[in-house]
Amino acid sequence: MSEFINVMIAFDALSIAKRYPDASRNPDAPTQVDHDLIYMTTRHDRIVGTSGAELNFRANPRDIIRWRETTLSLNSDYCALLYRYVSSDQLISKPRVVIGDGTYPMPKDGAVDRPDFATQDYEDHYWEADVRKIGRVTYRFYFQILDSEQNLVGYFQWDPFITIDKRS
Repeated sequence: MSEFINVMIAFDALSIAKRYPDASRNPDAPTQVDHDLIYMTTRHDRIVGTSGAELNFRANPRDIIRWRETTLSLNSDYCALLYRYVSSDQLISKPRVVIGDGTYPMPKDGAVDRPDFATQDYEDHYWEADVRKIGRVTYRFYFQILDSEQNLVGYFQWDPFITIDKRS
């Protein structure tokens, strides 16, 4: 039976903005980012080794990988948005963007020591691909960083890999 492999990508957007003040303004020629500023993880029982800018996990053919991106500030100071996947590897299908509605719980103002919350509707997205075969997938993700006023900081890329080992 197919399973979802949810992968969280967290960008250290503040450090990226500081380290690359002259970042590319061309979405087709993004600035390469050091791996120490990007973190990927998934469920602990799926990870082989440790998580980081590269990710090794267990999956079977027909499983579905879903990538979601955020920043270490949860997009409050800066936000990051994936915009292109580049690979000639056929171990997974070409990822597609999926957009749908969501509801997010928010603590009510002054709700200290109480479980009072309200909800906020929003539009959500993730990138999704089907696992076709086990092996090592090499690829590039392009992403943009925006500041808190949605001004472009720059276009960036990094070249992670995912090693897919068969899960039991």
